Amino acid sequence: MKKILGALIILSLVTLNLSCKKDKPTEFDIDYTSTLTIPSTSITINVPADFDSPEIPTNSKDKFTSEKTVQNLVDEIKLSKFDLSVANGNLNFLKSLSIYLKTSGLGDILIASKTSIPQGVSSLAMDLQDINIKEYIFKDKIQFRVTVTIQTGLAATQQLKMDQTVHVKAKLVK
Repeated sequence: MKKILGALIILSLVTLNLSCKKDKPTEFDIDYTSTLTIPSTSITINVPADFDSPEIPTNSKDKFTSEKTVQNLVDEIKLSKFDLSVANGNLNFLKSLSIYLKTSGLGDILIASKTSIPQGVSSLAMDLQDINIKEYIFKDKIQFRVTVTIQTGLAATQQLKMDQTVHVKAKLVK
């Protein structure tokens, strides 16, 4: 009798465990690349100037689908990388940078900055803000507003390449 009762308890626990589907978490990254043009004629030394990047499609719905999740199961999206580089020369002309994320229907939000830029480098990892940007990534397009302060005059227009990675934490679709 004890064996039968023990078997029934084990069978009940197994059945209960299988019938209670748990929300399985998933994590993945989405990478973006954009460029920013800083014209040499429109900026003054030690005076902050704002420049907007072109709009970037987020493709978030497609990425969520490929990762077997949907927007309403996303808990958090945070910036995990924002790198800046210049193809020719170095970033010596920059004194400081502040980068804001913007999209339609939402206000601009500071996501990254750099106040001390080393001399002689052609690439730079930005200092990131620890904020949830999921509402921005849910939109069809995002854009960056970059506030730059230069410390030397620009002899030529500069093209900055901006590489970003956002880290998504979500639950899988059942």
